Amino acid sequence: GRHASAFIIAPRPSTVSNMSANITPSIGGCLTRRHIIQSSQSHGLAALPTANDVSTDDFMKQLGHASQIIPLLHPQGDNEMTEDESASLLEVLSRQLSHSDGIRGFFAVYLTSPEPLTVEEVPAVLAEAVRGADKKVLVPLACMNVVMPTAMQSVHEDAELKESASKTASNGKKILRLLKENDDVISNCKAILRVCRGLEEGSEEERTEDLVEFWEKFFVNYKYEEQQKNDIALAVSEFCSGEGD
Repeated sequence: GRHASAFIIAPRPSTVSNMSANITPSIGGCLTRRHIIQSSQSHGLAALPTANDVSTDDFMKQLGHASQIIPLLHPQGDNEMTEDESASLLEVLSRQLSHSDGIRGFFAVYLTSPEPLTVEEVPAVLAEAVRGADKKVLVPLACMNVVMPTAMQSVHEDAELKESASKTASNGKKILRLLKENDDVISNCKAILRVCRGLEEGSEEERTEDLVEFWEKFFVNYKYEEQQKNDIALAVSEFCSGEGD
C-alpha cells in the first residue's frame, strides 16, 4: 500500500557504491505491515523468535522477527511484562542488533511502525539493546535512518508521504539520541554536515576524512541536491557536539 514507499531500509555501510541492490522498500513494506497486524500481544513471549534465529537469519527474515518483537516493546493496557520477560526480550533484541542484517531488519520495521509514535521515550528494553550494540556497526545505520527519511520529505510531493517520511525521521532521531555522546555519532554527523555544507569547511583528523569520503559517496549515490542537503544538515546538527538536551 501507500506505506511501502516510505519504508527506510538502511543499506550496508560497506557497500555504499552498490546501494540500490540493498534497498527493497516495497517488499519490506507490504511484508512487515501484514506481520505486525498478525502479531498480537496476546501471544506474549511465545511469539518471540529464538536468539539463534535473530543472530543468523538473513535480512528478509529479520523483518518478520522485528514484527514479532515490536508489539512486545509497546505493551497495551495491562500487558506489562515481568522482569523475567523483559530480560528474555532484551536477550533476543540484543542478539538481533549484533549484526548488520538484524539492525537493518529491525529498524526498517520499527521506524515506520505506529507504536513508536505513541510515546516520547524509547522503550527501556530497546534503549538498553541499542546502547549495548556494536557502535561501529550500529552508528552508520542509525545515521542513515535520520538522513534518508529527512531527504525524502522534500522529494515527496504527496502530503501523506511527506508526513510519513517526517514521522520516520523523528523516530530515527529518537534512536540516535540514545547514543548522542558517543564519539562515533559525533564523528559521523560532523562528516555528514561537512558533506552538506561543502568539503572545504574545516580540517579534521584522518578518521573524519575517511567518514567524509564515505558520506560523500552516499550522497552522490542518492543524488541529494541542495534542498535535501540543507534539511539533512539541520537534522544532524544537534548530534555534532555530543551535548545532551
